[in-house]
Amino acid sequence: MSQEKGGKPGPVAQEQQPEPILPEQLFAAHTKKQIHPKAARAVAAGLIYVMGEILNGAYALRVAADADEAGAKEIQPRQVDDAIRSDTELRRLLSAWLLERAPATRSGPQPVQQSVANTPDGALEESIDRMMGTINPDETVTLGVSAKSTLAGLLAVLMEKVMDAADVISTRTSSNVIYTEDVRAAVKVMLMGEMRQLADREISSATA
Repeated sequence: MSQEKGGKPGPVAQEQQPEPILPEQLFAAHTKKQIHPKAARAVAAGLIYVMGEILNGAYALRVAADADEAGAKEIQPRQVDDAIRSDTELRRLLSAWLLERAPATRSGPQPVQQSVANTPDGALEESIDRMMGTINPDETVTLGVSAKSTLAGLLAVLMEKVMDAADVISTRTSSNVIYTEDVRAAVKVMLMGEMRQLADREISSATA
């Protein structure tokens, strides 16, 4: 089972799911190179781990919110923002994203990022739903429409960061193929501290 920072259980590993949480074909749009099958699994594992940290933080904040607050059983964008801002490692990773958007104090619909809008059949939002299902399978807390859009945008940003870094690393070795070690190196560059260690553990498990 995957693990959160601090030793808490995290989202269920991808290979334990009846269907992929994050379809590997999504990654091809971010590089002109071939992606080795194990490298695709590594990307998925790393992204699922990081998104799981964000979702778990937002879930905990939603559960702790006052019961009489509007939409008390739905995660809203402000919980997503607060989950990132309250975690040093996530705040560092997504500092540029945080600067580009105002604090999410509204619960109304947010503009959908172009990278999400261009994803066929809402694949990123479907992936977010599957990730949420591993965290809260009884659906006592759900994702609001705006929060799901925000999370899909975050997933698109993180996917681009991982694939761009892996592409650069593979180029340094004059390779036209992105391999698992390229992805592992990219994730290690992106993350720090305990998140780096736990993400690498998830990648190792997914590609064993």
